[in-house]
Amino acid sequence: MVEHQGGFAAIILIGGKARRFAGCAKSELVVGGSTILERMLAAAEGAVSRIVVGTRPSDAAPLPQGVLQVLEDPPGTGPARAVQAGLAAVPDDCDRVAILGGDLPFLSADALGMLLQHASGTGPESGALYCDNAGRRQWLCGMWPTDLVRANAAKVEPGSPARLLFDGIEVKTITWEHASPPPWFDCDTPEDLDQARTWAADLK
Repeated sequence: MVEHQGGFAAIILIGGKARRFAGCAKSELVVGGSTILERMLAAAEGAVSRIVVGTRPSDAAPLPQGVLQVLEDPPGTGPARAVQAGLAAVPDDCDRVAILGGDLPFLSADALGMLLQHASGTGPESGALYCDNAGRRQWLCGMWPTDLVRANAAKVEPGSPARLLFDGIEVKTITWEHASPPPWFDCDTPEDLDQARTWAADLK
C-alpha cells in the first residue's frame, strides 16, 4: 500500500446530467454490489474531509456520517463552479485537495495515496493527476495544492471549464501500472458501465 504523505480533502463532483443514462445519476449506478459514489467514498475514507457536490436522487441511501454535501451556485453551472462550492467546505488548514469526477468506480485508497505522494514529492505548489493509456490527462482524477486551486476558483464564472482551476499549477502526470482497473476509468456511456461491471465481477 502507498503511504499517505499528510492529510488531504476529497471533493467528488456528482452534478452531471448523465444524458446517456436517461438522466440517471452516474454516481448512483451500481458496480460490484455498491454504487459508484459508495465505492469512491470508501476509497477516500482516509481524507480529512469528504465533500460531495451536487444533487442526489430522493431515494438515494444516506451519505456516511461526516460526509458533507453541498451544491454549486447557481445549480447546474458546471464542474468549475461545483469545485468552487466544494472548496468552501474544505478546512483552511488542509494543504491538498483531491478533485474527482463522480463516476470513477475503481478509485482506491492506494490510487489517492499515489497522487498525494507524487504531488507532495514535486513540491508544495505542484499537483498530480493520472493519464490514460493514450496519454490524455484526467483532470478530474488529481490531487492539488488547496490554496492555488482556491485562488483560481475565485475567478471562475458559470460554465467555465474545469481546467481553469489548474492554471499556473505545475502538474506531475502518473500512469497506472497495476493489474487492477485504472482509477481514472469513468463511466461515461452504457458500454463503459458494462466494462466496469465485468471488471468488478472478475475481481471477486
